Amino acid sequence: AGLAVNTATRDSEAKHELEFIGNHLFIPIFFLTIGFLIDLQTFARTLVTHFWLVLGIVGGLIGSKYLAAEVARRAFGYSRIEGLTMWSLSIPQVAATLAAALVAYNTTNAAGERLIGEPVLNAVIVLLVVTSVLGPILTERFAKRLPIPADENVSNENFQDKIAVSV
Repeated sequence: AGLAVNTATRDSEAKHELEFIGNHLFIPIFFLTIGFLIDLQTFARTLVTHFWLVLGIVGGLIGSKYLAAEVARRAFGYSRIEGLTMWSLSIPQVAATLAAALVAYNTTNAAGERLIGEPVLNAVIVLLVVTSVLGPILTERFAKRLPIPADENVSNENFQDKIAVSV
């Protein structure tokens, strides 16, 4: 749906209004909803008692995304900065990850046990927060270092503006 709206509103005033609504309404509401899911005492206890689980899940995701981007970079002959940009764009794990974790947490097996426990659910919530913050920060950093296209119709300022808007 987002891709269709993006294509339909390209270079129109509506696109800027939709971006404003998304950035200032929907994204904060999403994080507010995640906040309602968290029991702060259990969450803090999970971070302390299951630190290695949290670190393993977050580090495993970030590391595996880097490895995949590095393989793709080498396979297709991209530059290092293009590979890092590709990696940073793939880092954020939000909606689908949360949905899958909540379904697994709320589903029980034949013995009545949850498919994943609260420590894993809390580790996934940490993953959501870390990746949704880290991804855009790294993307902005790496995208600014991308080479400017040789197209004469694209000025340097225009190209940098497009990068800033897309990030």
